[in-house]
Amino acid sequence: MNPSTALRTGARLLRDRPASVLPVYLLASGLYGIARTPLVVAGVAAVWLLAAGGRLEPFLDRLRTVGDGSVAPGTDGSLPPELGNAVAGILTPGVLLLVAAGVLSAAVLAVLAAAVGNAAAVGGLFGLLRGDDGVRAAVAGVRRHWRAFVGVRLLLLAAVLAVLTPLFGLVAAVIGATASAGELTAAGVLGVLAAVLGGLVTLLVVLLVLVLFAFADQAVVIDDVGAVAAVKRSVRLPLRRPKAVLGYVAVAIGAVILSGVVGSLGATAGAPRATALVGTVLVPPVVDGFKTALYAGTELPAAPSSPSLGTRLRTAFGGGLRAVGAFVRDHPIANLASLACFAAGGAAGWVAAGSTGVNLPVGGDVGGIFGALPLGTFLNLAINNWLVAVDLAYSGIAAGVPAVVTLAFNGLIVGAVGGVVDPVAFLALVAPHGVIEIPALVIGGAAGLSLGGVGVGALRGRYDDGDVAAAIRRTYRVLLGLVPLFVVAAAIEAFLTPAIARVVLGG
Repeated sequence: MNPSTALRTGARLLRDRPASVLPVYLLASGLYGIARTPLVVAGVAAVWLLAAGGRLEPFLDRLRTVGDGSVAPGTDGSLPPELGNAVAGILTPGVLLLVAAGVLSAAVLAVLAAAVGNAAAVGGLFGLLRGDDGVRAAVAGVRRHWRAFVGVRLLLLAAVLAVLTPLFGLVAAVIGATASAGELTAAGVLGVLAAVLGGLVTLLVVLLVLVLFAFADQAVVIDDVGAVAAVKRSVRLPLRRPKAVLGYVAVAIGAVILSGVVGSLGATAGAPRATALVGTVLVPPVVDGFKTALYAGTELPAAPSSPSLGTRLRTAFGGGLRAVGAFVRDHPIANLASLACFAAGGAAGWVAAGSTGVNLPVGGDVGGIFGALPLGTFLNLAINNWLVAVDLAYSGIAAGVPAVVTLAFNGLIVGAVGGVVDPVAFLALVAPHGVIEIPALVIGGAAGLSLGGVGVGALRGRYDDGDVAAAIRRTYRVLLGLVPLFVVAAAIEAFLTPAIARVVLGG
């Protein structure tokens, strides 16, 4: 198969089979929420430890004195000595240990999330190319190949570190020589130039390593081999099929350029989260579909004629709204548990923030809180809140724990803001859109708790691949139904809440 045919196949996979492709890629994106959970837990635990030890209040007192101008910064622009001492006071061994444990756990879980997500994605795509159910093939791919995918990532990490190690050594030598001489000598200048040149060469070698590993995931699934054999086959591919690999490089560069353009346009319009949306539901499915079709040499089977795009969108989101209603009706315990997690976090945040004695005034142009470009703010809010719901829903497959943590943390933030802002101002700024946005987030969390129950049941042997695939599809339909809710909430927040806040607060 030539690269152009493979690229068309990748695009067709997303265009013709969105209900089989998108649930898997949203799942892969949501799995990274599992990796963020230890960071959130470690951060909250560190704050609690400082508060219990009486170290948090002195730090907040110092911040307040700096904020009111009673403490001047250092003459060289550094932190005021009083604040520096306060910062040193919160960096206790217990806090540092918690942070280190959180970071290490997050790194390990991120590798596992990447491995499981990619195993699902490639397994699902290859299943579609064979004419199978894509979501069920994704679940089977995870069960069969996740260990090999972990191995591929560890081998890639080892290869990149092997390439970077000489550069680290060169930079360390230059820094050491300059420090011992006390000034930048001619030899030091040459050392800096050598480090810069070495950095450029290292970058090129790292890119080459990434290209050589590019098809290892496809080899694991399509050839049904382990990590080492898959890497060997991927490394040999440029020699066996140079045109295919050059085609991949061209497509990869195009994907990077597209992502950069979308990111620039989104940032200019005030909607930087558009990049995350494109990087979740557009670029990865097409690029992975291209790679899988290219490696397998298989095109997507012809699909029966489908209705127009408008009809498909109305069916998808209309069916999604009905799925939301059915989910709320059929899973009351999950929805109540989700609400309880959010409310508990909100109450804790309110009490904790109120105990600090901080009272933030809301004055001036309250409309400025919501951004200078209402349309960009609207797009950014709608995309961000939906992606948060995706994270809540699909990260919950890990026994529901990440969904519980994320719900409680979001509630904690809302409650903390409410605890330091005048109640009238808080209601004026949050209530207009919050009456829609918060219930939608709670439903997303409930979907995660429900999916977590299925995940635990699958580990215990109570559910098979078909049951897990059905739960993933059900979660996808619920998330589609949340899109209109977040769009309405974002429209209210961007266009109406500022006006309501001005009337209520007189800003």
